[in-house]
Amino acid sequence: MNSADNTSRSLEDEKLSDNGTPEDVDLERLASHVSGNLASLRANEDEPIDPRTLDWDGPDDMANPHNWPAWKKWYATMVAALLCLVVTMGSSLYVSGVPELVLRYQINQTLALAGLTFYLLGLTTVIGAPLSEVFGRKPIYLISLPISMLFTMGVGLSGGHMRIILPLRFFSGVFGSPALSVGSGTILDVFDMDEVPMAMAMFCLAPFLGPIISPVMAGFATEKQGWRWAEWIQLIAGGLILPFIALMPETHKVVILTKRAKERKLNLKKPTPEEYKAFLKLTLTITILRPLKMLVVEPIVLVFSIYIAFIFAVLFAFFEAYPVIYRGVYHMSYGVEGLTFIGIGVGLWIGAVLYMVLDRKILNPAPPPGTPPLANPTSLRTRPYRGKRGPDGELLPPHPENFLLACKIGSIALPIALFWQAWTARSDVHWMAPIAAGVPFGFGLILIFFSVLIYFSYSYPPLYVASVIAANNMLRYLMSSVFPLFTVQMYENLTIKWASTLFALVCVVMIPVPWIFERWGPKLRNISQFGWAAMAREQAKLKQEEEERDQHAKLDKTMSNILEPSLTQSLSRVVTNISTKSFRSNHDGHDMKHKTANNNIDSAREQRSLNEANLFEELDGNESFKSVSENSNGISS
Repeated sequence: MNSADNTSRSLEDEKLSDNGTPEDVDLERLASHVSGNLASLRANEDEPIDPRTLDWDGPDDMANPHNWPAWKKWYATMVAALLCLVVTMGSSLYVSGVPELVLRYQINQTLALAGLTFYLLGLTTVIGAPLSEVFGRKPIYLISLPISMLFTMGVGLSGGHMRIILPLRFFSGVFGSPALSVGSGTILDVFDMDEVPMAMAMFCLAPFLGPIISPVMAGFATEKQGWRWAEWIQLIAGGLILPFIALMPETHKVVILTKRAKERKLNLKKPTPEEYKAFLKLTLTITILRPLKMLVVEPIVLVFSIYIAFIFAVLFAFFEAYPVIYRGVYHMSYGVEGLTFIGIGVGLWIGAVLYMVLDRKILNPAPPPGTPPLANPTSLRTRPYRGKRGPDGELLPPHPENFLLACKIGSIALPIALFWQAWTARSDVHWMAPIAAGVPFGFGLILIFFSVLIYFSYSYPPLYVASVIAANNMLRYLMSSVFPLFTVQMYENLTIKWASTLFALVCVVMIPVPWIFERWGPKLRNISQFGWAAMAREQAKLKQEEEERDQHAKLDKTMSNILEPSLTQSLSRVVTNISTKSFRSNHDGHDMKHKTANNNIDSAREQRSLNEANLFEELDGNESFKSVSENSNGISS
């Protein structure tokens, strides 16, 4: 299309004079011009196109997810969120059936609880995220969930054999994990950056609400119908969400444009075996190798990942601690005991609402009245971006440490909640008191998680953010998988009061973390190996090397142009004469040969000196030669 447009513009320019009147046109010249452009078009059509270089037809291209109506964007977001809800329900649903497993099949309680551990270990895999960059978001959702459901069905049909349950639980988690790792990509596909925090707040509620609402549903079901109903509930939930996934539109840009290019019968470049190997290497780097390295060399990633992993592990420890508290102290039934998690659920909702208010009012305020629309929009949006602005009205770059405000609030709420629960969970205090302690716990948990997630997103470039999130997920689910194995023994041996107090004291130690990073975060980001500053240094180094190469190339080209060709030819003739005369005079003896050679060499030197003198006399007043000489001296120094 660009070549055709250039052709038409060239024709118009040739047909019109300076005052816009038609002129006679050389037909042969026009025919040659048109045929040349047509040949160029054919060559471009024959040359394979890299799908990654494809772009939208323009800002008004309705295939661009950023141009979708709001209902379509939120449909894709909520389907991804509900899928996360279904997957995370599988963690605590299984725990509701553990008491019957222990009693009916005479299984050790710790071994039975290992089913939760294996499921959480399966959720640590993040292979779905890089696969979605190649095949799209929707196929990953549509394929992974049914496979995970098949393994869940196998658990229900296992007959209580732990040697079957444990591997099935692990693989159910593995194939359910793409819902957690791909969901954030779906949000970034459809929302602009100033809209992402609001969408992410709604989406991230799902991984927390899933484990919380499961005991509410499964407690009564397993009490009346048996432990298998813990698995059947997850199958029912997965079956309900599956049709909505099938109707969900694809959101990944490259996949959408590749499909369109195939419909337009464009010649697309096919990946080579080397590119597949490079993709596999990149996948391993992003999902495994780099996250492990960042946990070691990046203090920001290490400290905040440990912080989130601990509070997340405490949440999963409560699935074993709550039965000890409410069935052991308050003698509640299985079904009623599951309702006690409602307190944490209420806290999660309050924390999510508060974070959205902070984002809209403080972190990303609306542009002031009179702000001009976007100058060069890449979509139909012309509304100015949200965010803090300077005195001149220009949008200021985000300061990552500003987003730790919610983390400060949550870090104070968490120990309050745990101390509250520790010292009120006794028979002489009403059961509503420890249940109410779940409200500040859920409140603080969700605020810390949201805040750290956004802090990561602004502290690192996009490619490294994927590795940071992978490192966080890996450590979070690893620690969460271990805590349930010793929680029951901990609450029985330390008693409820001191076990919860121990958790609270660890949270007290963690309180200064957001303030420490608010003070030292900029310095740590500046010396980071993976941060924006490191990327800027690398780009500056590459630019400097490129400039030096360009200067050397320019100097070499200039020097080769100013050297007189006749000088080289003259020297060549002299050398030829020396060789010929030396050969002919060989029989006259060595003395005559050396004399003739010396005379010819002296003649060549005199000729070269004369040519050089003439050459530099001509260049003495040439300004470009002086400039080149100065550049040469600078490069040498």
